[in-house]
Amino acid sequence: MSYKSFQQCLLMTYSVALATFSFAYNSYIINGPLDHIRIWIDIDSSFKEGAMMTSFNFGGLVGCVIGILIVKTTSRRLMLYLIDLLLIIGTAGLNIQNYNTFIFFRVIAGIGSGLTTLVTPMFLKEIIPTQIYGVLGGQNLVLLSLGTIVQSFMALGFRDVKGQTSVDMSYWRFYLLPPIIICITRSLLLKFYFPFESPIFSIQSGNAQAAEEFLGHLYQDEDVSKLKQDLENLVNKRNVEKTLPNARVFLGIMINIFYSNSGITPIISYSTKIFQQVTTITVAQILTIGMSIIKFIFYSTGAQLTQKYGRRMPLIIGTGILAAVLISTGISSAINDNSEYNDTTLKSVVVVYIVIAIYLYFGVFFNTFGAIIPLYTPEILSGIYLTIALIFQWSFNITITFLFPVIRDSFGMCYTFYYFGIMMGVATVYFMIFIKETKNLNDKEIDALWQNQTSKVRDENENLIQ
Repeated sequence: MSYKSFQQCLLMTYSVALATFSFAYNSYIINGPLDHIRIWIDIDSSFKEGAMMTSFNFGGLVGCVIGILIVKTTSRRLMLYLIDLLLIIGTAGLNIQNYNTFIFFRVIAGIGSGLTTLVTPMFLKEIIPTQIYGVLGGQNLVLLSLGTIVQSFMALGFRDVKGQTSVDMSYWRFYLLPPIIICITRSLLLKFYFPFESPIFSIQSGNAQAAEEFLGHLYQDEDVSKLKQDLENLVNKRNVEKTLPNARVFLGIMINIFYSNSGITPIISYSTKIFQQVTTITVAQILTIGMSIIKFIFYSTGAQLTQKYGRRMPLIIGTGILAAVLISTGISSAINDNSEYNDTTLKSVVVVYIVIAIYLYFGVFFNTFGAIIPLYTPEILSGIYLTIALIFQWSFNITITFLFPVIRDSFGMCYTFYYFGIMMGVATVYFMIFIKETKNLNDKEIDALWQNQTSKVRDENENLIQ
């Protein structure tokens, strides 16, 4: 089945996925000005800091729970508008100088972000042609990295406040603008450029005409009736088969647990502070920008990598490298923090290695693990199962983000790296055993993977378009 224009599909993808930029910006909005925020809203303990950092992830968990309740009956477009509204309110509310209020609005933004992680990949999977899903589905990750880059650059406006007891937060209001502007832009695009509903949801809701209008917008006229019939068959099949194989659901949950335990969320959230341990704040901010640029580059190449080499092998190789990098970074961090080591040359080498290792970590993560999991999860799971997997991810994000500053201050940064490295080692073994390749497979062929009938299904030549 042929689509009319790749450019048209690309613009459609960005119209749906644009708020992912705001999700990313909000995820790490505290990273740069953390010291300013500590003073501004009077954070005087690791516990209060952990609670503040965790509030966003708690909101993400709530967003996923809400998603379970409304995903089957609520328009995808309506959910996107709701996401934009929540992100705008959650971001704008951070202008209020109060610790409890700050946490409240972080939760609101988190709810919008939790819904984003559910609705955006689901919507994209339902509208992007199967043959280009690897490339266009990856644009969601590109927007994620762009949000981080812009946030890192914007954070340069915050100066060192070490030793100060009060701060001028006038720049903070300007700093909060980008995610708000992007959400408004996305809502306008949905209203005026892409006024279509997911064809699968339209058919589920009994509005076959709306599904046909979307298909006519995207595909050649001669293919529309066949595509519509395929989608109706898919919806009917899902209505009959209420459950997925347990092994498939468990795999989806586990890969999201491993994603959380890779350390990516706390390492990005605290990247400036991590770099500050081995250099000055200005250099740390510059290194954080470099990290964001690496994220953007490798998310982009990661989408191409998954399109060319599939999901399984890059995932296994990537997690193996991550395990080695994280454990070696932990050892280096232990040496750097140990006052008994007086060899300045050794410590200088260690500092350089820590910076290089963190950059290597980000490059490998976003080229493999980070690029693949957001694509692979909606390929093997849908609906409530996808939501459950994301709930596990957000739940572990809450725990890890909360404990990170506590472990860092109580035991040392090295132990956090050890933990993440061990988890990536376990993930490597797990992926070698259980991950199945889904490259260029449609829903029916992916279903057959868990029934050992893929080749038979492919021989039937039934192009089930997502």
